[in-house]
Amino acid sequence: MKLFVISFFFFLCFKLNSAEFQTIEAKPGQTLWEISQIYLKDPRKWDEIIRYNNLPPDPYQPLTGKKLKVPVNLIKEEYRAAHFEKINGDVRVRAVGKSEWDEGVKVKALFKGDTVRTNANSYADVRFYTGQVLNLFSNSMVILKPPETKDTDIRLLSGQVRAKDTSIITVSAKITPKTKNTELAAKIKEDLSTVVQVYKGEAEVEAKGEKVSLKEGFATEVKLNSVPSAPSKMPDIIQEVKNQKIDFNVQKNVISVKYADAKTDDVEVRDQSKAKNLKLTNNVNIDLSKAVSGYRIQVAKDKEFKNIVLDRKFDVFKNLNLSNYVPKGKYYFRISYIDLIGFEGEFTEPKEVVIE
Repeated sequence: MKLFVISFFFFLCFKLNSAEFQTIEAKPGQTLWEISQIYLKDPRKWDEIIRYNNLPPDPYQPLTGKKLKVPVNLIKEEYRAAHFEKINGDVRVRAVGKSEWDEGVKVKALFKGDTVRTNANSYADVRFYTGQVLNLFSNSMVILKPPETKDTDIRLLSGQVRAKDTSIITVSAKITPKTKNTELAAKIKEDLSTVVQVYKGEAEVEAKGEKVSLKEGFATEVKLNSVPSAPSKMPDIIQEVKNQKIDFNVQKNVISVKYADAKTDDVEVRDQSKAKNLKLTNNVNIDLSKAVSGYRIQVAKDKEFKNIVLDRKFDVFKNLNLSNYVPKGKYYFRISYIDLIGFEGEFTEPKEVVIE
């Protein structure tokens, strides 16, 4: 009997520690009973909230301002919150049912039906209550848990996203992960076609009643009002796009940029100058891998890139003379690649640069 009690105790502790929680703040005059009626799928389970918050067993006691830890699986879908894990630049949120856009940095929680928009030079990471993380690139817009659909995590309205175990719908396609830990990217092009890449696992892409299965390392394109194209294999370097790093080599005022091996854990940064500041007086020659179709460079006056003075995309073999675009002075720059299918990678860490 003693062994059973001990085993049950450890089982209970495991359940308490492994549960996913969300914080709900009681409004003025609200009682546990009222909170349960509003937020819980089954209001009769108000006693579950007591278990996790050390409250007296009185459902009618006012809890004004008290922050309650509530298991996510008890909360109604429309009240399950996501939150920003990272924000860079101008990111906006339009709450469901509202017309105005709020600054993302001021929004503490995101809910079903909310719209998130990243503007130029901006990106954001959104973490769902399930642990999923959604990466939004610049000039992108999504609706979280669109109310008009079932079992869909986001509606991609424009731009590009990268996600894990996330179902996505666009104007031209429906994307559904088929295996656990599926990592994929989706992008809406200017002609409203959808391009999908799978980096890990397997996903199903559906349009106009036709479905294709994308395994790891494959991509498809869905034109507007058309069926998905046959899966095409991505170059090996693009398959591991999420791990790609850009390796800098600085010599004689010229920055050479190339991709480090994505399978290498420790990437050597070949900064031969070892100088704190990088001085550029002539051309910056970007020498990229053949698996990449172009690159994007940003130059800003601050390390946080809030004051950007240059943001342009260039072909792979384009030589860039920074003095043609920005005045003399000290800046920070960062670079991202654009792969053969048009997806943009993540920016490098900011580097200081002096243009003379």
